[in-house]
Amino acid sequence: MKELNKIIYNWSFALFDLAEEIKQLKEMTNEVLVIHKTLKKNKKYLNYIDSFDIDLEDKYEKIDQAFGSYNKYIINFIKLAIKAHVAKYLTIIFNKFIELSNNKLNVKYGIIYSINPLEKKEIKIFEKQLSKNLNAEVHLVNELREELIAGIKIKVDDYIIENSIEDQLQKLEKYINKH
Repeated sequence: MKELNKIIYNWSFALFDLAEEIKQLKEMTNEVLVIHKTLKKNKKYLNYIDSFDIDLEDKYEKIDQAFGSYNKYIINFIKLAIKAHVAKYLTIIFNKFIELSNNKLNVKYGIIYSINPLEKKEIKIFEKQLSKNLNAEVHLVNELREELIAGIKIKVDDYIIENSIEDQLQKLEKYINKH
């Protein structure tokens, strides 16, 4: 396990350092986010590029076909991971890289819970206000929660805003129990 952590740490920091050095951290992070999601959804593809039974040049060709439009440094990074037989860890390596980048770029992700789906423009309003409050670039994903009854709940790291019927009922119950 210690060896795995070292691999993930070294590879993710190598990509992070490269992105910073060439002053493309934000752009590369955005591309790695897309590739990361793609690889997470396609475990068979990850197994394919990690296979010892498949010729290295065939794997490189598949990488070029799948991700050829992305940053050449990211493509070469993936090819190096294949050659070094660490391709099976790419999703974990990319996850750590994204974490490092978000810390450096001051980007935070959170969830906005609601009973009904929110429109993108509504979410953008909350993101803009939270970005000001938290002094960071905030991105929210909408998740539905029936137990809210009405209202919303927002969670970004340890920062929570709640304005829901459920929250008000809980506060009322605590108040009643005290008196």
